[in-house]
Amino acid sequence: MADDSTSKTGGPLRSIDEMRRQLSGKRSGPLAELLSMRMVVLFSIMRRSTIYNQRRLFDLTEIEWRIMSQMHEHAPLSLNGLAELLMQDRGQLSRAVKNLVERGLMTRRRKPGGPGIEIGLAEGGKALQARMVELAIQRDEFLTEDIAPDDLAAARRVIEQMITRAEVLAEQALAADNS
Repeated sequence: MADDSTSKTGGPLRSIDEMRRQLSGKRSGPLAELLSMRMVVLFSIMRRSTIYNQRRLFDLTEIEWRIMSQMHEHAPLSLNGLAELLMQDRGQLSRAVKNLVERGLMTRRRKPGGPGIEIGLAEGGKALQARMVELAIQRDEFLTEDIAPDDLAAARRVIEQMITRAEVLAEQALAADNS
């Protein structure tokens, strides 16, 4: 399993200090003060800590965690639909889904009237997904507990505006790629 949680030597990160050293290079130079770049650093730290927690608490790889986190809202899905949603290789997703089905966390069944396969959450997957949501809520509460309510509201508004504008950039990139 490959992920971005490795040190420069290729092994897993051993400490938060090592993670800070790796990310510190992203905090200098012309990009350091850009809000979007600060968000990338935050995302990177959150992603790494999430990967470690999902492995430890739920025995999930990063891709398995991403699949499980999307299934509640989007199930049932075809494998192609899941690949499009997660922007991942269909082959990698197929292997991960197979593993999750074998563990009793997901279901696979033929689509009625068609050759396609639908995937969804099994009962065990629903219980695990509920624990994942609970952990995400706890992490969010920890991250925001000392932030004033007005500041949180402002941050949410700014982030929503940035998401809207980022969607425009994504649409432009997709249109350019398709032309």
